[in-house]
Amino acid sequence: MRPIYEESRIPIQIRRLMVFDEICKLAKEQPDEIIYLSPYTQLSLGVMYLKDFKKFIAFGGVFEYAETPEEVIEQRIKVFPNDEPVRRALTVNLKQFTKPARTSLQLVWHWNNYVKIECTLM
Repeated sequence: MRPIYEESRIPIQIRRLMVFDEICKLAKEQPDEIIYLSPYTQLSLGVMYLKDFKKFIAFGGVFEYAETPEEVIEQRIKVFPNDEPVRRALTVNLKQFTKPARTSLQLVWHWNNYVKIECTLM
């Protein structure tokens, strides 16, 4: 018997292109604002379309961990629960992950370069 269902996997580069293509379409509809695919992806990926330059930029969340009270102050955390000094903190800051790009394909290319560089640094 031949199998009716064959499992086929889409390569990761094609999946990334599909995601970036979808989010770039949404970003072009609302220029000069950071657009996310869903509320759950706000910390991982956002794209902004710059209307004046006609280019896209991808942003992502970078986690910063503070171990000492001095590092907490450097992160500019001003809300202290129960009026006690914060000794450790975890914050998320948006960081530009790509250079400005005109198409979603260029955006994926810059993203892949960023991922390669960050993986080799770790």
